[in-house]
Amino acid sequence: MSAYKNIKMAILLSAATAVLFGCSKSTLTAPEKLGTFDVNMYPLNKLVCDPMGGGGPLNPGKGLKASLYYTRPDQPHYSKLSDYFANGIKSPQAMFFSQINVPTRKFALGFPTETGGIVRDDAGNNLIEYFAIRFSTVLKLTQNDSNGVYEFALLSDDGTTMKTTVQGQDTILVSNDGDHPTKMGCGIQTLNMTQDSEYLVDFEYYQGPRYHISFIPLWRKKSASNPVETECGKSGNSRYFDFENNSAPQQAYKDILARGWKPIAPENYNLPISAIFNPCVTGVAPHITGFIAEDLFFGRVRVAWNTDIPASSQVRYLDVSSGVEMLSNSDNMLRTQHEIILDGLTVGQSYTFQGVSISDDYGKSISDPVTLQLRGGAQ
Repeated sequence: MSAYKNIKMAILLSAATAVLFGCSKSTLTAPEKLGTFDVNMYPLNKLVCDPMGGGGPLNPGKGLKASLYYTRPDQPHYSKLSDYFANGIKSPQAMFFSQINVPTRKFALGFPTETGGIVRDDAGNNLIEYFAIRFSTVLKLTQNDSNGVYEFALLSDDGTTMKTTVQGQDTILVSNDGDHPTKMGCGIQTLNMTQDSEYLVDFEYYQGPRYHISFIPLWRKKSASNPVETECGKSGNSRYFDFENNSAPQQAYKDILARGWKPIAPENYNLPISAIFNPCVTGVAPHITGFIAEDLFFGRVRVAWNTDIPASSQVRYLDVSSGVEMLSNSDNMLRTQHEIILDGLTVGQSYTFQGVSISDDYGKSISDPVTLQLRGGAQ
């Protein structure tokens, strides 16, 4: 039996005691139990959930895990995927997608994190161009898909590839690399897929110069009745979708679907075992009340709040002048009364504080903010 049939959805922690984490300490106030998940593995301020949308609620075992790479302002503007992964900077953000289905559209807002920030490059700019994403997933048929030989294609702006391993050999299924408007790259290899088949697949994508973005993996079961695909290698920003009109499908895209192609569905994407668990699932969110932030002077702040159900304890704090965002680590104990002492902050600076609590089924809540200008002593 394949290891992917038993994707591990949680990791248990080995200690149930409070731990000092850098500049924060969580007091053991009314602990209930040790949480099932390690909330420090995917910090909410470095977590991007389904930024392209369209897949509905994320399923614990479904989807794709992705890593983000970007270039510095002083680096060349690369036009090959391999250059981004070889020379780019790997972002600390973790990204989870329910699917990849992005019709041609404008892209100017960037990727929002779960705490409301935007993923930025090392110069502090919103990341909207010259970045690459590597997606990992396990591709499987559903009960509604029939066994057979499948061919693949990628619609994308800019470059993309689709790779897997067949009998121990790295195999490129589709290569659609390079700077281009939305272009249909057709497959160079097929896969024999049955209900028992599981293929660990990597999709690679890069966004060159702003402002258009698109990426749709397509597949169809090979058949003698399938017409020859005439769109292979053709491209155009408005050829497949009207990006000025809510990405409405154009005739060329409708014709592709009529020839048997279809986007790979969310149900066909399964999280690889390396993801451990999906932090983007939505469980029962705790209700936060009584949030306070108290200046203890000399760079120390006490933060406290209550939740209606047991949940973890973390503090999001933002340096108002620099915009730098931080999130304290958690001891992963679930409690209804929460208290954290932050230490080592800068006297005279203003900080915005929020309580962060995650329930045992990964419902997530963030309190309203409180802003303090820290003092050096009682006044």
